[in-house]
Amino acid sequence: MMEVTLILPQRIYGKYSEISKLSAEGLEGHFTLLPAHIDYVSVLVPGIMQINANNKELFFAVDHGTLVKIGSAVQISCRNAIEGDDIGKLSQLVEEKFKEIDDMEKKARNALLGLEYSVIRGFAKLGKE
Repeated sequence: MMEVTLILPQRIYGKYSEISKLSAEGLEGHFTLLPAHIDYVSVLVPGIMQINANNKELFFAVDHGTLVKIGSAVQISCRNAIEGDDIGKLSQLVEEKFKEIDDMEKKARNALLGLEYSVIRGFAKLGKE
């Protein structure tokens, strides 16, 4: 059996033991980990993560993050996580909230690039004078 620790930037969201299966989505696509699976690392994308613990299914909406499996210990670090029973509602939450955050971050990155280019142009002008 596996032990899963779900870590958010501000706190440990939860620790789950007796995990028989974990399914999530990474950059390489959907994947499933079983207790005998080799050590594994994945970059998580916003999606639904499913954990089977003691014959009970737990569902989480997770944001960008990383998953590291070493032996029977699985550590998941992500920006946001929300547990829920309704997969439909969790999927909708991922689409609305987590993707919205991505769009805002892209706009912020573009604004920062614009400022950097302005500074570089300013230094270039100083060099010509």
